[in-house]
Amino acid sequence: MQINGVHGTVSFKRRLNKEEISDYTKTLQTAKQKAGQRGMSILIVHDPCLPQSPKSNTGAGNLSSQDALKFFETMKNYLGINTIEILPQGPIKSKKGFYCAYVSSALSLGNHVINPELLLTKDFNNLITKKELKQVVKSNTLEQKDSIVNYKNVFDDGSPFDNMLQKAFERFKNLKNDNGLKNRYNKFIEQNSGWLETVAAYERPDNPEFFKFKQFLADEHLKIARQELNKRGLKLIGDCEIGFSKSEVAAFPDAFIKDTYIGLREWGLPALNYDNILNHDSAAHKLLKKKVQLAARRYDSIRFDVSWAYVTPQLTHKNGTVTQKEMGDSLLKLIEGWVKEVKGNDFDVNNLIHEFEASPKDFKAMVSDTELIQPLKGRKKVYSATHMSDNWGSNDAFINYRKWSPDEFVIGVGNHDPQPLRQIALEIPDIVTEDGKRVEKRYKLQQIEPLAKILKIPPQLLKDPVEFAKAKFAEPMMAMHNMVFYMDIFGKKERFDMQNLNNPSAYSHKIPHDFENAYIKAVQEGFGFNVMDSLEKVFKAKGLDKTEPELYKKLIKYRDILLEKEPEKLRSNKKLAAVAAVVVCAGAAIFAVLVKNKKPKTPPQKEVTQATINTPPIQPHQDTLPAAFHKLQTMLPQTITNV
Repeated sequence: MQINGVHGTVSFKRRLNKEEISDYTKTLQTAKQKAGQRGMSILIVHDPCLPQSPKSNTGAGNLSSQDALKFFETMKNYLGINTIEILPQGPIKSKKGFYCAYVSSALSLGNHVINPELLLTKDFNNLITKKELKQVVKSNTLEQKDSIVNYKNVFDDGSPFDNMLQKAFERFKNLKNDNGLKNRYNKFIEQNSGWLETVAAYERPDNPEFFKFKQFLADEHLKIARQELNKRGLKLIGDCEIGFSKSEVAAFPDAFIKDTYIGLREWGLPALNYDNILNHDSAAHKLLKKKVQLAARRYDSIRFDVSWAYVTPQLTHKNGTVTQKEMGDSLLKLIEGWVKEVKGNDFDVNNLIHEFEASPKDFKAMVSDTELIQPLKGRKKVYSATHMSDNWGSNDAFINYRKWSPDEFVIGVGNHDPQPLRQIALEIPDIVTEDGKRVEKRYKLQQIEPLAKILKIPPQLLKDPVEFAKAKFAEPMMAMHNMVFYMDIFGKKERFDMQNLNNPSAYSHKIPHDFENAYIKAVQEGFGFNVMDSLEKVFKAKGLDKTEPELYKKLIKYRDILLEKEPEKLRSNKKLAAVAAVVVCAGAAIFAVLVKNKKPKTPPQKEVTQATINTPPIQPHQDTLPAAFHKLQTMLPQTITNV
């Protein structure tokens, strides 16, 4: 139960207690090992969508905030994750109210990476005041601010958040030259001079120094976020997007082919000059190297967006013609070498993740049905299971049909791109473009047979949306490396990426600040990710329920605990405690009223006359007590009033 003062809400959802959490996490890790899940267990988030408590809700979450770190700790306990993957963190310019992470800057970082909590500390010379932060929070007047990102309040130039940073910049300029923070700033400027000065001139021509100051803060705070995650046993993977911003194209024009786009024209992503990109002296080569090495410095590892564009890039020209170049693995080898220059020669490049998932018209990943083309062999590929079939989109298909090594792919229910699992389970149509026309697609029925076969579940059972969702969560738990997107964990029906529909709600669904209750509610509804339920299904499919009976029993135990309401006795005790708290509040309020209106101290005795006898005694104002009770009633949580 959670009571925030007397205004809080009361929750009677079942949570793990402290004793259970310890055994739960041990059971989870042991079971994952037995199931074959010994590698990366990735939680994918978009950091502006991270939770924010009401007192710190600026509009966009922050990776190093206490709210975010608590969320990651909780998800590590419940899901056994060991890796956090974030979408591109660059500044984003609004397009009709739409803020897409994949059309952001490839080099610089956005305002939201700066953590105002840290700017209030001595380490950052108290560059802002609590009053200034409160003003930014107050300016976030979005009605759904706990569930929707307010990009305008944080990302835009001249936004309330940006104005707060401007005040921080003015204070920073007044610091003494030998100040520790200024020394760190000067070192940052020196290390990043190869791109920072040039981009600053195009990104903020009105005030390039302010732009550089913000990049310094963002870089510092991202380092702190990574350190805090590492302390908690979590690695940080950054998404290295394929594109560049308009400012970066203007800053490095020689690196690009004019009026040419990578991939589909509607993506609007400028294409690097692939004609000379292998030439070490070319502008395209130097810019790509800069992008890769910035990502290598910022993150523990990297996911490369649209990696097929480094192998067989499809170029769409302004006149409508499409050409394709064959790069082999030349660029991939360069990328791996650049990462090692930053991280050292002992860095395992198999930790780099490549997105080779694309439609056949964009990129043909196979030479035949089973054989990978050479550049993909031995490199870690990432796939979602949205298009599962007998020979694709599952751990079983990749290992037993495709004959891939378990260590060379990551698989999950989905990521930011496809429909959420709940939509697929409910057979809500996906709207896609084929030959210039929008058509409806449904993916559930084609997945039932292969899913039933893999998990040894009756196909008829999987027609039920909840049972289908549970089975879909279970199958990737058989893989050595798997992933899950935060929207699917919470059983969300909304689509994260609206796929070129430029819907303002895309990329904006926040994790609620009361995330643990929201997670358990989603699990109890059937569409949230109950990892113990997934492992129970995996154990049964693999026969581990027979060879590991005690561990199997524990999986069932904890699966069912997460599905429980709180035990009635405990719930009753909590209700009584809540009522007792109300009674105490009521008593305190009445006492305060009586004290305020008590009789004056008896004056020294005087001669008693008929007049004094006829004088009525002093009484509290007749409206005082009823008003006090009315005021108290308005303070009571509705759930307690209903007890």
